[in-house]
Amino acid sequence: MTTALLRLVRRVAAQLGSDAADVLVRAARAWLTDPANAAARARLVGVLADVSRRAGGVTAGLASTAAAGVLRYRRSVGSWERELMAARYAIPQHASGAVRAAALETYLGLTDAAAGVVGAATNPERTRRDVLTALELESRMLRAEALGPGERQAALAANARAHAAVLDRGGESMSATSADGAGRA
Repeated sequence: MTTALLRLVRRVAAQLGSDAADVLVRAARAWLTDPANAAARARLVGVLADVSRRAGGVTAGLASTAAAGVLRYRRSVGSWERELMAARYAIPQHASGAVRAAALETYLGLTDAAAGVVGAATNPERTRRDVLTALELESRMLRAEALGPGERQAALAANARAHAAVLDRGGESMSATSADGAGRA
């Protein structure tokens, strides 16, 4: 979804202008941060429908396809990690401008979503370990990626915040397990 939405942002910026692209970026980031949030999903689908109506042609088709994808999307650790990597790869693909900024914003939103991935999991402890591993690998990759100093700093700061939030969420679930008395013989 990340790659499709970023491709669409570029088309919207060229066809409908930077304000329309910015609205799409903000709606996409809110949804990517928490895909289970019905209001964020509805807002993004509404923005995509508006783009489809206003743009016409290929852009309208891409927006309609993206809206259908948003409605079908279910996040797992694997899908979250793939989206995170796709957003990281998209940042240096653009020299500068709105699409590069959108890719960074998308990356930051996806990074912020790490604790939510753990919270929504059916097996939170395994998911927590998987997400922490993914964040550690991302941290290494960010140091080597062709990012500007401000971009790298923002991405590493988001990674550190997400890492801490996932660790905190793990502590909450362990406390809840202890409080429920699970683990008694």
